[in-house]
Amino acid sequence: MSVKDLALAKLSAIKPLEGVFPTASGQTGAVREQWRGVARSMRARDMTVAEVDSRAALGSELSAADVVESAVPTLSGSIETDEQLAGFAEAGIGFFHGSDSYSQMPLAQRRDAGGNGSVSRVMLEGSRILLEPERLILRFEAGVKAPERKRIFKRYGLLLVGSDGLPPDTYRLANTQGFATEVAAELMQEGVVVFAEPDFIEHIGTRYVPGDPSYPQQWHHPRIGCPNAWDVTKGEGVRIAIIDNGFDKGHPDLAFGTLSGWYRQTADFADADFTRGTASMPDQNHGTACAGMIAAKEGNGIGGCGVAFGSELNMIACMGDQVGTQSTLARAIAYAAQPSLEPGGVAGQLGADVISCSLGPNTALWTLRQVLSDAIDFAATQGRQGKGVAIFWACTNGNFPISSDQVCSHPSVCAVGRSTSADSDNGSGFGPELEFLAPGVQVLIPASGGGYAATTGTSFAAPCATGVAALALSQNLALTSTQLRDLIRSTCDKIGPLNYVNGRNPRFGYGRVNAEKAVAAAPAIV
Repeated sequence: MSVKDLALAKLSAIKPLEGVFPTASGQTGAVREQWRGVARSMRARDMTVAEVDSRAALGSELSAADVVESAVPTLSGSIETDEQLAGFAEAGIGFFHGSDSYSQMPLAQRRDAGGNGSVSRVMLEGSRILLEPERLILRFEAGVKAPERKRIFKRYGLLLVGSDGLPPDTYRLANTQGFATEVAAELMQEGVVVFAEPDFIEHIGTRYVPGDPSYPQQWHHPRIGCPNAWDVTKGEGVRIAIIDNGFDKGHPDLAFGTLSGWYRQTADFADADFTRGTASMPDQNHGTACAGMIAAKEGNGIGGCGVAFGSELNMIACMGDQVGTQSTLARAIAYAAQPSLEPGGVAGQLGADVISCSLGPNTALWTLRQVLSDAIDFAATQGRQGKGVAIFWACTNGNFPISSDQVCSHPSVCAVGRSTSADSDNGSGFGPELEFLAPGVQVLIPASGGGYAATTGTSFAAPCATGVAALALSQNLALTSTQLRDLIRSTCDKIGPLNYVNGRNPRFGYGRVNAEKAVAAAPAIV
């Protein structure tokens, strides 16, 4: 199936939720706190209270004439939708059934009425809630000249927003005619268009399950053979990029590399502006823990250490509110591979050798937009001056098939599940897309505020595997991303009670990562 056919098939699976609308976003003060209360009720599985509280929050934003009722009962009812609703509420976005008069308002008038003036429709893709913006992502065939691009922009009423951070021939556009989903489908009738898709705003949470903070030791290091690996290398000469929602830039056990930066989302979540460096970077415990698993400092008398503490760790923060577009995530990945793609990036500066990401819905239902797929392909094939960047991604924490997560199922993504101190699996994602397991249950790693906590989640297994890859790569910098991936697979320990067929099984992948074996095997690969 071609890229265009795949994009059209995905669009056809998305249906508008008639009469349901999102509230405005970016509120401060009392209204934002009301929505946070709604989120707390949802996470406590008390949807009755959540509905009552959402009605009160709606009354603080919109007139009674515009709101028929809260849409919480309409959208809730499954683990997948409830997680998304809570995430949106935490970010200040609620959902309601609008009156007939509100439904007929243009976006500017909805904004004046206190509603959301950036989202035309609420859409459903299975159980995924998507907010349809006015923005589109479009990629032309290579070599399309500027006059032809301008002709298409004019014909479809598209205004160029920019191409910062995106792969070649890819543009962000403002749509001025009709609904973005229908316009995207029409654009793909043009022969010079590879794909077009709405830049949907969605909940992209953190794959995190909190654990018992009293666990006293970093058991994971000896379990995967780090001490013997450290006799050979600490990961020197390897640049790692970790993409997450925020980091504690003042944590005494973290050092921020020169590529570190962050994406500040606009209040309506439709845009994100890149800032190089750490000034005003958001502080989030999730990202801090993931970064610490990879490269917390060693020998400074504080806490523990990371798997590859001799490597250069670059923190890239995005999705601070866990709501945003896949194009922002795509920009972060492309920037990690080629820093010159973003304003402030230095031409010719080398990007990351390995990328780790633990963002995504905690269930396994996630549709991959073409813009993110292209960014992954770009990093995996064009990064490291053509050798490619290996990408490690945390799979779902639930006992779900990874096949329903199109991001972790991408051929260039290493989907990582979590293992315990007893080398058992722990109920995370399974299936042929699972690459391997890494320690991620009650692992003692840094926490925001300068301390440490024992934490559980695939979110921390993926950076653990990333650290192992960095140790191996430091021994043979000539490895391509494909060779590095094959190396980690081939040196995994075959743990668990299940049979391994052709080297793997659906619950353990190729096994549990082993740093000592990977480091020992790396120099021999040519």
